[in-house]
This record gives sequence, structure tokens and C-alpha cells, in this order.
Amino acid sequence: MSSMNRREFGVLALSPLLVARGPVTEERKPFRGSPNRDEREGERRATPRATEQTSARAYRYIHLDVFTDKRLQGNQLLVYVDPAGLDTEAMQTLTRESNFSENTFVFPPEQQGTDHRVRIFSRTAEMPFAGHPTIGTAFALAHVGRLKPDQTRTTFGLGVGPTRIDLEWKDGTLAFAWMTQQKPTFGKTITDTAALAAALGLDAASIDTRAPAQEVYSGSTFLIVPLTTRKAVDAAAIDRAKVDAVFNAAGVQRRGLYVFSMERGQDDATAYSRMLPAGGIEDPATGSAVGPAGSFMAKHRFVPMDRAGSIVVLQGVIARRPSRLHVRVEFSGGDVSGVKVGGAAAVVGEGTAMP
Repeated sequence: MSSMNRREFGVLALSPLLVARGPVTEERKPFRGSPNRDEREGERRATPRATEQTSARAYRYIHLDVFTDKRLQGNQLLVYVDPAGLDTEAMQTLTRESNFSENTFVFPPEQQGTDHRVRIFSRTAEMPFAGHPTIGTAFALAHVGRLKPDQTRTTFGLGVGPTRIDLEWKDGTLAFAWMTQQKPTFGKTITDTAALAAALGLDAASIDTRAPAQEVYSGSTFLIVPLTTRKAVDAAAIDRAKVDAVFNAAGVQRRGLYVFSMERGQDDATAYSRMLPAGGIEDPATGSAVGPAGSFMAKHRFVPMDRAGSIVVLQGVIARRPSRLHVRVEFSGGDVSGVKVGGAAAVVGEGTAMP
């Protein structure tokens, strides 16, 4: 969020206090007779503005950092916990105003078997599914008391369908949440490693050839690209024209590119990753992509089957918002059959907005 937007949201949060105090009166001036016609007209024109300001409804939001237990790391999120009365355009406008990658808006359930209807908006459009907004929303609902310590699960109604959330509590506080993503499916591959490497600004040796880059879906579809080193992950940069040419040659639709390396570092992460930005701000934690990435790692045995239930992916280092995303991959008969993505979240603050 830019500094301007933070100031604007701060003003929004303080607006009810300013309204409650009432207008500031001017210093008393000597009597100079009745107001003239122009002064009376000015007062009448000013009155509706004051009425409009005092009648604006304030909508409460919780500000969280997701896929971290530390404030000012992870991926930022605003969750509106009482959005009744907001239409689609208003929710889109509020999300754009925040300048965060996504905001969520929590409504009563609309579908049998769900507990909450959660609508997810990016800066430009409503989304059927996204990772860190789903995890973060669970923590926001726990923060305001709508999820209780005796609950071990809840189900969100997302655009993609009912989504199960498993809850882990510690000392009465939500400590961890797991979302069950859609069943992973594996699509087309890109076998021209030299062309793909060049499209990412890398040499061919930077591509890990144990398995070709591949489309993977578990709620959203991404192209998962294995690289040999963390240095290559940090250095990768999209050349849009070259990437489009590689995609067209392979018959692959334009996708987000999620790169990872299994090279170990001083941390305990299983893999080190980035969601490559196609311009704009780099996403520090992409829960919708790490499900496909973990499924790819498990399918192609970058991770042994007996460790596929405890994958930890470190993302966001280059973006200076380090994030830890946990993945559990399930197997049936040796094939990937399911995936869960989990993490923590930290409440940064809360406030109100008056659109």
C-alpha cells in the first residue's frame, strides 16, 4: 500500500471520531447584523454536505499479514467482516483504494454445507479463488470471535466452490489454518528449456531438467518452472515477448509463472520460490500457486513421497516480505490425489472505511 493510501485509510478509520465531535466552531465575532442573501444561500448549500458525511456507514476491516507469524512480513490483506450493504462496485472500489493485491468480504452462507460466503477481489476484478485471502480470512474471523477455539474446521463458500479450512489453535488463539484446494490436475509441458531459460533471462543450465515446466491446477492454473539454484530463482525476470513465443510454440495459454529451486539454504525450507511479476508489485506469498507447485514437486519426485506431507516453501525474500507456505500432498495408488496449503497470519491492525 502506498504512503498516500495508508494516510487515506487512517483518515477513514478516524472519520467517525471526527464526526462525533461535531463541527469546529469559529471564534466569536462582533455582531454585525443579519446575514445577507448570499450568506444564507451559502449556508443552505453547505448543509447537505454535513448531512451526507454524518450519514455515511462505516465498514469494519481487519488488516493482516498472511503466511507469516510476524507483522510486516508475508502477504498483506484487508478482510471486511461486516460488508452487508456493499455492492460489487463498492467492494471493487474499496479493494482498489487499499492498493493491496486482494481484499475479502465475508457474508452469511449462501450454499448448504458452507459456513461463510467469502468474496475475493483483486485491484481489478473479483476472483473465484486465491490462497492468502482464504487463509487470512480464517484468522480475521477468529480475531473477531466468529470462529471459536472449539472449532477444528469451517467451510468457506468461494467462487470456485465450497472450500474446507482446518483450524489449529494454541492457548485459545488460532495458530494455523489449512485450506483444501481443488484436486490437482496436470496439463501441457514446455520442453524447449533453452528458449524458456532465455525468456526468463537465464542460461539453459539454470533449468532443472528432472521434469519439464508444466501447467498445474488446484483451483487456479500456473506454469511451474523448476530451477537449479536459489540464485537463478532470484535472477529470473520475464521477457514478455519471449515468454509469449515460448507459450505459443508449446500451445500453452498465457499463465502466471511460478519458479522454485530445491537448493537448500541456511533456513529449513524445502524449496525456495518466486511468483514472477509481469510488471508491478511482486507477490510475496502465492497460496494459489504453491498448491500446484507442491503437487508438481511430489508428482515428479523432487520431494520423496514420504516427505510430501510436510513441504515448506520460502517465498517473498526478494520482495522483502519473507513468507512460509506449507503444503501437504496426498497420494492414491502412487498418483497425486489432493493438496492442502497452510500457514499462519498476524493481525496488524483494524479500522473502518466509509465508501
